[in-house]
Amino acid sequence: MKKWKEDLDGLVPLEYIHFKNVPMKESKHGPVIDLDPALLEKLAAIAILREKIPLRGIEVHFLRKVIGLSMEKFARKLGLSSGTIFHWEKNEFVRLSIVNELAVRSFTAEALDIEISGKFSELLGDKIRQINLNAA
Repeated sequence: MKKWKEDLDGLVPLEYIHFKNVPMKESKHGPVIDLDPALLEKLAAIAILREKIPLRGIEVHFLRKVIGLSMEKFARKLGLSSGTIFHWEKNEFVRLSIVNELAVRSFTAEALDIEISGKFSELLGDKIRQINLNAA
């Protein structure tokens, strides 16, 4: 079976995430990714947190799905209503308030078992920029 590596966009619903060296293989239906898609999603989520990408509704939805929580469970963990989470996710391109962004960023980092640390101002997202992730 033929195997190779390829650069791919569009694997996650965030236009600024680009994957490099994604393992691929040939199948009877054409080329397929030779890696668990959940691993790629987790890599993207970790990059969002570590690269301090500002959190908007679209990022909240993506992060929540990666850690496997329903809207209700996610809201409960943050001490919020599911309506609040719904509102954030519905408004995909609206940035969260500073306090909510820090809460979501900290909670998600803990759920993914990664450490993010720094001063209050250092934990805030600054700007959206392209992220290239090496999948190999």
